[in-house]
Amino acid sequence: MKMTVDRQSLVAVLGVAALLGLSSARADELAVGSKAPAIDIEHWVQKAGRDADGKFAPITEFAPGQVYVVEFWATWCPPCRTSMPHLSKLQEEYGEKGVTIISVSDEDLETVEKFLETDAEGGKTYGEVTKNYLLTTDPDGSVSRAYMEAAGQNGIPCAFIVGKTGEIEWIGHPMQMDAPLEGIVAGTFDREAFAAAAREMKEVQTRFREVVALMQGGKPAEAVALIDGWIPELKSTEVKGRLRSIRQSIAMQAGGALALEAFGAAAKDADGSAEQLNELAWNVVMAANAGMDVSKDLVAAAVVAAERGLVLEPKNGNLLDTLAHLYAQQGDLEKALATQRKALENASEASTESIRDYLEELEVKVREAKKATDK
Repeated sequence: MKMTVDRQSLVAVLGVAALLGLSSARADELAVGSKAPAIDIEHWVQKAGRDADGKFAPITEFAPGQVYVVEFWATWCPPCRTSMPHLSKLQEEYGEKGVTIISVSDEDLETVEKFLETDAEGGKTYGEVTKNYLLTTDPDGSVSRAYMEAAGQNGIPCAFIVGKTGEIEWIGHPMQMDAPLEGIVAGTFDREAFAAAAREMKEVQTRFREVVALMQGGKPAEAVALIDGWIPELKSTEVKGRLRSIRQSIAMQAGGALALEAFGAAAKDADGSAEQLNELAWNVVMAANAGMDVSKDLVAAAVVAAERGLVLEPKNGNLLDTLAHLYAQQGDLEKALATQRKALENASEASTESIRDYLEELEVKVREAKKATDK
């Protein structure tokens, strides 16, 4: 029987695919290992510890032996705003180790300055949140063209780490650059391995159009089989893990044994990575929330995966949040509530608001359940 896939489900699958962090850059364009282009930024807007006259010297060239992060953002971009406290924290942590973070918008100066005066989470303005690093805007878009366009990067926020030799070491989402930045500063980062993985990701991107076509045609089982043929050819463990995560999301459209088998294969591949185990388990949460027919066995398998991730990282607030959702789906609201309280205790700045919102939702559900029992 032909299966139908609604637009919401297809969008969810494509959202998971975006986690691959794929780029459309050609081999002759800006890539890992390329010399970092010079930057000519028009407005240097924000920096703590300005000179007495309220100005500070712009950076146009990258000094040897120093590490720079050139990050692209916009006032209208929610993920960019979410990344700001993290960037500030990284600048504070690595500033004395020769790291300079430069955030670049292409909006007009007035728009950026007004944005910095608006309130962010925690009772601070965005100006206060970003005061640790260099926040700029370049309305003519020259820096964006030199980096984003040249590297084939289409989405923001996006960060480029320029290493001590003035070459591009890493490209990706700023919320995922902690480990690479640490390695680049310490001199232990394997740039060649990252570049090889990036090349595989680009290859997967070109192939993924076939998966989208099958999903649009309501053929999730065929899409899973297609991905199964790709995975053995890949060398990067990270790319394999990401692709299996996508495979699991698509398999849930088919449901039944295929969904459970796909989840088991992905969880086995992700064992040892709390982040990937959490991602897999969260996919199940989102599928259930979207109204998909998620079996009890699949929810139970997701609980096992998330609990395994928690063994690896006991204070991972996102994993605890995922577990709380899964426990609630199993009907154990008390356990979900206790777990979500732990999640809030260990939440990152970026996830605090959403975790607190779900905690309040669980508190209401538990109170209502008690009232129903007492009647």
